[in-house]
Amino acid sequence: MIGAMQQQLDFIAYIQRMLVEGDFSATYKFALLHAIADVCVEQPLLSDQSELVIELPTLADKLITLYWHHAMPFPSEHTGESALLLQNTGAQSKVISVLFECQQNNIRNLRQLKQSSFYKPTFNAAMATLKSGPLWRLQILAKQEECFLYPHTKNTKFITLNAGIASCFRRFYDLVVYLAKNAWLQKIQSIKYNQTLIGPQSQLHDFLFGFDRNALTKAKPVLVELQSNSCFYCQKPMKNDIEVDHFIPFSRYANDLGHNFVAAHRTCNNNKRDFLAAQQHRERWQKQNLVVNSQIINNELSAYFHCDADKSLAVSNWAYQVAQANNAKLWLGNKDHFEQAKPTADIVAFPQAKQTELNQVAEPVISLKSTDDALKLPYFPNIKIACGHFKTGDESDIELMDAPLGAGKLDPQVHFLAHAWGNSMNGGKNPINDGDLLLLELITPDKAGSLRGQIVAIERDDIGGDGQYLLRKVNKLPNGQYELIAQNPDYEVMIADDSMRTFARFKQVVVE
Repeated sequence: MIGAMQQQLDFIAYIQRMLVEGDFSATYKFALLHAIADVCVEQPLLSDQSELVIELPTLADKLITLYWHHAMPFPSEHTGESALLLQNTGAQSKVISVLFECQQNNIRNLRQLKQSSFYKPTFNAAMATLKSGPLWRLQILAKQEECFLYPHTKNTKFITLNAGIASCFRRFYDLVVYLAKNAWLQKIQSIKYNQTLIGPQSQLHDFLFGFDRNALTKAKPVLVELQSNSCFYCQKPMKNDIEVDHFIPFSRYANDLGHNFVAAHRTCNNNKRDFLAAQQHRERWQKQNLVVNSQIINNELSAYFHCDADKSLAVSNWAYQVAQANNAKLWLGNKDHFEQAKPTADIVAFPQAKQTELNQVAEPVISLKSTDDALKLPYFPNIKIACGHFKTGDESDIELMDAPLGAGKLDPQVHFLAHAWGNSMNGGKNPINDGDLLLLELITPDKAGSLRGQIVAIERDDIGGDGQYLLRKVNKLPNGQYELIAQNPDYEVMIADDSMRTFARFKQVVVE
């Protein structure tokens, strides 16, 4: 059961990646995705883990059905092939041209088509298009084949959906078809030729749900100055081809945040598209917008956009965590340079701290067996994460406690529970009060992510060698030092020294 659930999650993640990382110069791939989903619903399965053989003639017939209405002139006042909506960025698709010819010969519906002499050349055109284009390109993500749905055997007669995939299509049919149709619609609307036929409707989506392009002009001069007139991504000088880019793509998080903007060349912006930028760009964005120039962005852009560096950081962390979970590709530069999303080793290493000290936190050795199916996490009653000054604690006692609900995917070897002590973090939008039960995540160099601006538990040894723990928000200063900031303004900012090391990342307060 757990394996099937994980496959369903992987399936949704793959479809999500496909629509972002795939190269959709035409609409054929959307039609193919829709067609495969239809066939999975129409054909019975022996079991949820069955493979499913789909013959190519079945898919070709589906393409004809899906494109039939697309082959009709869109504006009623116009006639001829020039009134057809383009299905790709180049010349009209072969399938549309053939279907249009059928309709010009008084074929009024699909039933008539199948009974006429026009069906065979139409079917042949659909088969040729299927084999030469979408069938073996649908699963190319960020320029690499990732055959999650079916292997690329290049068979000329059928494809075989991998075990369990047909069941996933059946389970999420409504969602897959909705996503395919929506992406199909957006592709047609994005083609300039079509916009002359569609008219104002082509701007409806942006009108209802898009961002204010006029307001972005307010951000452009501010960003250009902050970046010394250099493109954020390629670092080369900008001239008259400057665009404001949403660092976390607007398609991923459809809200304008002032700290989320960067200035870039039009070419770089177009190449990045809806991809998340690579880790090196992310680190530079955090330093530029969330640390060095955070207050300038607040002062200059708050009249036009919501400016909240903490919220921008939280959205960024969410987006990259999802990318990591989905094994997504991150955009490095140019048109087809990518890297795999993976945990980073960006642990806050305080001045003079030895790298080996970052690994000295022993993961608790516990039995994960319990009398019920609830996930258990280690709880340390003798460790108090100080919200004030460093407080001594030890790992002498370990208990098991039910994992909190709604906290996402948790791992007992990484996540643990401990209580807060003191009041230094009881301010701000999300206060941490004395006695709160905290969910924390052990930090290791191979699975850390960026910690700048996040709340972390910091460890140091007292004179007797016992561990002391402190909870603070970390900020890196321009001179390379780290300051440890309390959320309660009554507590002074501390400067990290070489006796301190990051121990864990704060995840959330647990309601007991």
